[in-house]
Amino acid sequence: MGLRPDDFNALTPAEFIYVWLGWSEQQQNLYKQAWERERWAVWIITCIQLDKKDRLPMTQMFPLPWEEVSDIPQELTMEERKERINQILGNR
Repeated sequence: MGLRPDDFNALTPAEFIYVWLGWSEQQQNLYKQAWERERWAVWIITCIQLDKKDRLPMTQMFPLPWEEVSDIPQELTMEERKERINQILGNR
């Protein structure tokens, strides 16, 4: 995290949690940026080898785990939840 020992010792537990959360978010952003750059490079190399009709958008060809999939509903209604539970219990 880059804290000097004196700075670390001066932190309260709550302050340390805030520092750690900020550092963790920064590390996750760097990780995601690196993967997005890599995906872009691979997509470019792939697209120059494909016919124009076979080319798909980058996010469809190489989806990343943190990107939302638009065809899956994020929030289920209570009725949909009940149906899913009944389907799961019915398949046993």
